[in-house]
Amino acid sequence: MRMSRGQHGRRAPRRGRLAALLAAAAAVAGLLAGCGGSDSSGSESNGLAAAPAAEVGSRSLDALRAAGSVHVIGRLTSTSNGDDISWDLVMAGDRTRGTFTDNSHRLEVIRVGQDTYIQGDRAYYVDIGESDAADLLADTWVRLTPQQADQYRFLTIDGLALSLGEYLAAMTGSVTSAELDGQAAVQASGGGIVLYAAERGDPLPLLIELSGTDNGRIEFTEYGSSLEVEAPAEWVDLAQLG
Repeated sequence: MRMSRGQHGRRAPRRGRLAALLAAAAAVAGLLAGCGGSDSSGSESNGLAAAPAAEVGSRSLDALRAAGSVHVIGRLTSTSNGDDISWDLVMAGDRTRGTFTDNSHRLEVIRVGQDTYIQGDRAYYVDIGESDAADLLADTWVRLTPQQADQYRFLTIDGLALSLGEYLAAMTGSVTSAELDGQAAVQASGGGIVLYAAERGDPLPLLIELSGTDNGRIEFTEYGSSLEVEAPAEWVDLAQLG
């Protein structure tokens, strides 16, 4: 069995597409009720309310890169084909763990440095055209080849900020003061994107909403929390399968 990028990719382009959707949403069910970031109730205004939308976007991304760790939950639904993609990820530097749900499939993901591991059920492998490997790989951690792992390159804080940057830093709409779950925030918009960022303390992104061809939201919480992300103890190396 050879799981090349092309073979892995009948479903995999949707994973790659998720990175594009993440970017477009500024882009793996169960959204958090609270969208707050770090506690900034006693901090001074950071000046975002007086900034143009593009500056709000770029400053919020700078704050995201400097955050150290974050919990990201999102969901995107395509109005064109009905695809429903959600994710729940914790990120700390170049380490990430979490889940993606793409319509009927749930995929566990861990990234540690340059290594990316996934775990899916038998139905997932059957659906991507790997029926012959389904029994071997189902419910087992699998380390992707570097080529396959490239489609998960946004699974770090820097990678996520990079994927969002082209969109958030190009907003040209209005900027208004807002309140999000009791937290002082700034709302900036443009091109079907609405960004809420903290108005006090570090200008961290709190929530991104998308409307248009793809509808959804991305929530950012638990900034600066202590997160442990380790590689799986046991895994199958796809590079060794021929």
